[in-house]
Amino acid sequence: MSFSERLQEVMNEKGYTKYRVAKALNMSATTISNYLNNKTKPDTTKLEVLSHLLGVNRNWLVSGEGEKYRKVVAVDDDSLGGDSVGEDDSVMTRHLVAIVDKQASSLKAKDEQMTMLLATNELLLRKLASLLEKLLEKF
Repeated sequence: MSFSERLQEVMNEKGYTKYRVAKALNMSATTISNYLNNKTKPDTTKLEVLSHLLGVNRNWLVSGEGEKYRKVVAVDDDSLGGDSVGEDDSVMTRHLVAIVDKQASSLKAKDEQMTMLLATNELLLRKLASLLEKLLEKF
C-alpha cells in the first residue's frame, strides 16, 4: 500500500474530505489531491502536522511500518496550567503550518539572494583577474 492509499484510508476512516483536511492544514485542496493521487508528497513538517491531524504515526503514513495510530497520552487540566484542550486544534495547526510556510518562503528567498551574490562575486573575480593580467602585461 502506498502513501496515498494509506492517506486515503485514514481520511475515509475519519470521514474527512480533502477540503476539510486542506482547511485544517491551511493548504489548498489541490495539494491534498496531489498527495492522494501520488503526484507529490508533503515535506517532513507538513507530514508531521498531517499525521497529527489524522491521529496516525508519521512512520506508518510514510512507509506502512509500525503502529498505525498514535498513542494517546492522558493530559489533565493541572498539567496544562488550568487550560483545557479543545477537541479541535485545527486553528493551531493552521497557524503552525502558516509559520512553517513563511519560514520556507523566507529561506527560499535568501537562497535565491545568495545564488545571485555568488554569481555576482564570480563575475567580479573574473573581471579582477582580467584587469590583473593587463596590469602585469604592462610591467
